[in-house]
Amino acid sequence: MQDDTSPPLDQELARLRHSLGPSPAPMELLTRAVEQSPFGIVVMDLKGQAEYCNHSFTAMTGYDLHDLQGDDPLAWNSVEECRTVYQQLLASQTQGERWSTDCESRRKDGSVYWERQVASTLRDADGQHTHLIVVKQDISERKHKRDSYERTRRLQEQALISSSNGIMITRSDADDHSIVYVNPAFERITGYSAQEVIGREGRFLVRDDLAQPALESIRSALRDKREGTATLRNYRKDGTLFWNELHIAPVRDLTGESITHFVSVINDVSERVQYQQALEYQANHDSLTGLANRNLLTDRIEQAIAWARRNNHVIGVMLLDLDHFKRINDASGHAAGDALLKEVASRLRHCVRETDTVARLGGDEFVVILTDLPQPDDVDHIAQKVLSVLARPVELVGRDVQVTASIGVALYPRDGDHGEVLLRYADMAMYRVKEHGRNSVRQFAPEMGSAAISRLDMEAALRRAMERGEFVLHYQPKIDLATERTVGAEALVRWQHPQIGLVHPIEFIRLAEETGLILPLGEWVLEEACRQQARWAAQGWGDLHVAVNMSARQFRQDDLSDRIAAVIARTGANPRQMVLELTESMVMQDVDTTRMTLQALKELGVALSLDDFGTGYSSLSYLRRFPIDELKIDRSFVNDIHTNEDDAAIASAIIAMARSLGLAVVAEGVERREQVSQLATMGCHQVQGYLYARPMPADVFLQRLQSPKEGTA
Repeated sequence: MQDDTSPPLDQELARLRHSLGPSPAPMELLTRAVEQSPFGIVVMDLKGQAEYCNHSFTAMTGYDLHDLQGDDPLAWNSVEECRTVYQQLLASQTQGERWSTDCESRRKDGSVYWERQVASTLRDADGQHTHLIVVKQDISERKHKRDSYERTRRLQEQALISSSNGIMITRSDADDHSIVYVNPAFERITGYSAQEVIGREGRFLVRDDLAQPALESIRSALRDKREGTATLRNYRKDGTLFWNELHIAPVRDLTGESITHFVSVINDVSERVQYQQALEYQANHDSLTGLANRNLLTDRIEQAIAWARRNNHVIGVMLLDLDHFKRINDASGHAAGDALLKEVASRLRHCVRETDTVARLGGDEFVVILTDLPQPDDVDHIAQKVLSVLARPVELVGRDVQVTASIGVALYPRDGDHGEVLLRYADMAMYRVKEHGRNSVRQFAPEMGSAAISRLDMEAALRRAMERGEFVLHYQPKIDLATERTVGAEALVRWQHPQIGLVHPIEFIRLAEETGLILPLGEWVLEEACRQQARWAAQGWGDLHVAVNMSARQFRQDDLSDRIAAVIARTGANPRQMVLELTESMVMQDVDTTRMTLQALKELGVALSLDDFGTGYSSLSYLRRFPIDELKIDRSFVNDIHTNEDDAAIASAIIAMARSLGLAVVAEGVERREQVSQLATMGCHQVQGYLYARPMPADVFLQRLQSPKEGTA
């Protein structure tokens, strides 16, 4: 019955001996040590009758010496095992017998506590067994802490085991990031068992796919011993790809000073990434041919122009229209017409390089963007090649059909420095081919129309309009779907021409951008909108948000935030009620510079809205990096949302994604009640469109706000 546990009384006696010094007599010293011990002590004779208990025993158990004496001398001990052991010790004749245990006991008042007991026999000078001494220590608090720790540890262990995310724990040494633990979800996601990965470094999941920019953020976090997050391409044991949204965090030792391990949380987001990729593809590609659609084409042209501008290259824009396609479609049927369009798309792809872009505008119109042309005349050779390839017969419904095309060409920088201009000029050239017999190629020339002269007249008129103050702002209400009340307004510029009347921005904004007039015009729009916000606030409508569109040239100004801060200061506008609307293509041109610009604007207090969302290029992967507050769903997805399943799916996905990121969602171009119902069901926050109101002057807008029926369609 000898136990390895050292009785705490040994340590206590040593402490008392040191504190009391040598002066007291040995018996007096022992008496004082026992009496003053913080441990409960009880001494029993061979019959189990208590002869002594100290004050600490009474304080701990509630029993005094009188309570311990009686017909059943061990009745005061509530633990049956202890009573049995006491009896065995009392009857034992083995010298140095000792026993200890931790157990749950009851005090005299019935309350429960945990104690540590040490029982040992006492012998007289002749070695005869005379007494049993029991030393007790209240360990309730220690036991509670230990139990709490064990419960927490078991809970944490169970959480790791039960987690649906993969968990991987690795060492944090500079030269050793080997795996020490993986949970069952890791095994399920990767296909590797724990035995196969313990001791390896987690990088094996990347295999040879090292050309991932996001990898550097994880390496940097490991070097700096800090948290890090990245979405990576990883590979399972069977070689299949999965997208891993990886989060790593350092684990410190018990002192909190040293980092000993890293815990990695592996989240398989393959379905989400694939869904986003599918949405991006649908938003940017023609459903029939798989070619780029107008959305992607616009962005590709602007990218090509930006690249050509930096590298002093030439790009060509070919607009191609099939000759007499309607006759073929009517004679052979729509299915045959679709088959012909797909064959034309395939042939066009094979005529150009991978760096070029082939797009379908709709119907039988196609566009080819030719980048990095060594010489402007090279575009004619490529166009002739296209005509030759298209001229080969196509078998439709059992017979050969001959296809020809009319091609118009415009060049950057010769004909213009904006995508819309180049497309318009290529269209002019293409129609000149139609007028002169079709099945040919023609490059744009200024004499093809009066556009150049009209442009000069318009530019001069725009400059006069700026000087004479002919521009005005109209405001279109933004409606909260939950209450159908007006919560904001979008400021839209109009030109009040003295002879023509009200001119819409579609007629002059493009030219203003090309000539640089967009900068003073944009600053005037911002200042006037800020003044109007301050006026409405003074009239009791301070909660109204006012949105202003930013042009690309405005946004690229180095001192943009300073200019806006100065406008806000001059006008007295509340920056927290101002919203700046930016387009996707605008913010995607230079991501790092854009992020710094947006952050500077956010520091002014203004809100940032991403306009025409869903029409840009690769914006989903960067959305979380920008401090955006609001997304505006482009009207192209809203027009047929109540009848077109694809548009409804795209809009629903955009709304769900935005809400998951904590962003507000505004749908523009709403014209039907069915669209409102659909958008409300999807969780859209706000709408604007002709169903509720057309853009209107500020005084009419105020009357609308003050109307009892405000907000109704």
